[in-house]
Formats: sequence, structure tokens, C-alpha cells
Amino acid sequence: MKIRLLLVFALIVQSVIVKAQDPSASFYIDHPMYISPSVYEFDVMVKASGSTTAFDLRTFQAGIYVNSSWVNGGTLTLTTAPGYSELTSPSYNGAYQWNATDKLINCSVNYNVKPTPSTCISTLVEVLPLRVARIRATNSVSYGCATPDLKFNYVANNSPLRLRTSFSWRASGCTTNYELFYPGRTYNGVAKFNDETYSTSDADARSIVNAPVNIGNCFPLLELTLMLEGYYAGGGTMQPVLLNQAVKSVSYLQTDSVTVELRPEANPSIVFATIRGVVMTDGKITCALPAGAAGNSYYIAVYHRSSVQTWSNPVLIDPNFTTYDFTDLASKSFADNASSVDAGVFAFYSGDLNQDEFVDGNDYPSFDAGNSAGLSGDYYAEDMNGDGFVDGNDYPLFDQNNSLGISSIHP
Repeated sequence: MKIRLLLVFALIVQSVIVKAQDPSASFYIDHPMYISPSVYEFDVMVKASGSTTAFDLRTFQAGIYVNSSWVNGGTLTLTTAPGYSELTSPSYNGAYQWNATDKLINCSVNYNVKPTPSTCISTLVEVLPLRVARIRATNSVSYGCATPDLKFNYVANNSPLRLRTSFSWRASGCTTNYELFYPGRTYNGVAKFNDETYSTSDADARSIVNAPVNIGNCFPLLELTLMLEGYYAGGGTMQPVLLNQAVKSVSYLQTDSVTVELRPEANPSIVFATIRGVVMTDGKITCALPAGAAGNSYYIAVYHRSSVQTWSNPVLIDPNFTTYDFTDLASKSFADNASSVDAGVFAFYSGDLNQDEFVDGNDYPSFDAGNSAGLSGDYYAEDMNGDGFVDGNDYPLFDQNNSLGISSIHP
């Protein structure tokens, strides 16, 4: 009798353990952006959710429906935007297929990810979002104004191939892997797609649309190229400052956040539009502008937490795509207010820590305090060279610009 009871107890414990191994996860579409009238990018994000605080993601695959009118009669070519997966090496390396019949993007499962202890490839997923992949969809024609209506697919089909969205995880070290549709086993977590809880009885066999990021193409785009003096790493690139400063869920291709303002040429005291985004290590940042910006001329004012506010000359905004490069000539910055950091490369001056438009003695106290405290591994403006530390290596640049009396110049 005792043995039987012990066996029953053991089975109950084992059942609890199995259930505890099933993580709850949330996958969703985020950060959509038109790179050009025929190129669209969006991120597939993941985070642990519900009672799960962390789990080891092994693989991911998805079918993502799009609005047929959005494709505008064209054919999509699909790739992963370089460097934009935050999964552990080999990152997301699945293949893509365009299902023109169903208007479905197939994202196949990662390959060369083996469930053996010697090749323990998985990614720790926590409650902070992590990018599975940034998908680049290039259309053979220009996209129209319809929204893409990106939805996750739940039901598989063989011809034409229609992948269902799923993921797998490591449940005990590297020896055991489970997935959402594991044969002969019930999934005991909660899987959410675009904030819809997955259910086998889902009426339309696909997720809802993530409405807040479901944007169309009826707006002009502005691509800026800029360099930040203190972060310059040579060869026309900057440091991956956000990564150096231990900011969560960032890419090694990202430098730092900036704020961009459009100010009408006729009255630059007015702010027509404000856009906040992340400038990449190559100096690029693409801004989606309000539709009313097209056909008008603006000064482009750029603000950064440890740099001098810098303005462009007047720029006429094209209805579709406008580019402006601050880096190739000093004269691209209003009144030539730029630092020469390399042969033919110009950057925004660093050192305005209190953002009063001057590099002067009023900026020094915050640097001195941060240096004395040995600040590191966080989002500090006082880390003027972007290496992740507030220390003596930041001072020479500040001292130089303070001595030169550097300040912002604008209309």
C-alpha cells in the first residue's frame, strides 16, 4: 500500500514538474518601418509572460498573413535584415518563402540548432522583449497605402506551404526539447500572438492585428546620416553605445537614441513635428513624417543627450523619400557647426551634458560626480565616449570643446 501511494505521489510530482517546464510566451509584431516605397521591415518580438519570468527559447517558426491589397499586385522577396536578430548564435537563421496564394510569409524554423549538450544553442528569454528577427519584405512594385494587417497563422497546410506559428524550448538542460505542438503531449503554458491567447478552437485560425503598429505608407520618409563626435569609432562608424551601456534588448548595430524636430523654414521657432528614434552605428536613422510635411521646407534639428544641438540647412521634404547627410560636409550643419572627426567625416560636437546649448563649466559637475562615483553599465550621458564607463577617458573631449567655446548655432 505504501509503495502504491509513493508511486502515485511520484506521478503527481512528475506531472507538476512537466507542467512547470512549459513556459508562457508572448510573440508580437513591432517596430514597422518603410525603408523605401517598396521595402518594408518589421520585428518579431518575444518575451516571457504570465507566471514565467525566464525560459530557454530553442527555435521559432511562423506563418504571417498580410493584407492582399497591401501587396498591390506585386511579389515579395523576404530576408532577415542583417544583424537584427537578438537570439544567441546562430541567431534566427530560418529560411523564408512567399506564399502568393494565401498572401502568407513563411518563416521556417532555425536550422543547425541541435538538442545535444555539446551544442547547447538556446536563448534566455525574460520578461523584457527580445527580437527574434527583423524581417525585410521587398516588393516587386511600390506598396500602396493599405495597411499590412500582419497576423500570425495557427494552422499548417502543405500545398501551397503554409506554416503555423510555433516555438520550442529547452526543458531540462540541453537534453530535452519541447514545442507548442509536441506530439502526444499537451502544452500547459499560455502562448500569446499579437496579444491573443492561442487556442485550438480559434475561429479564423490566425491572430488579431497588432493595431498600434499597423501603419500604412501614406506618409513621407526622411533618412538622416549623422555622427556623434564622442562615439566615433573610425571608418565612418560609431560605437554600439547602448550595448556598451548594458541597455536591454538592443542590437550591436545601434548607437543611441536621438530626437529629430522639423522646424518650418519660414518660422523656425515653431516645431512642426517631433520624432524620436535610434541612430545606427553607420549613422543612419529613418523617420516617418506626418503627411503634411511633404512639399514644405524645414530645418532639421537633432538633439542628443550629450551632444550639442545641431541644425541642418533648409530641406525640402519629398512626398515619398528624402535623404540628408550631415557627415560629408561641415556646411551640412547650420553655420558649419560640426567637428571634423576623420578625413571627409563631420560629426556633432559632444560635451553639452546639461543641454543648455553650450559646452562650458556648467557641464563639468555632473561629469565630475559620475567620474568620482565610478559609474558604469547604465545609461549615462556623462559617458561621453560611449565605452560604458564614466572615467578619465571622457574628459579630454569635453575639455577640448569647452576650451573652444563650442555652442549650438541655429536660426
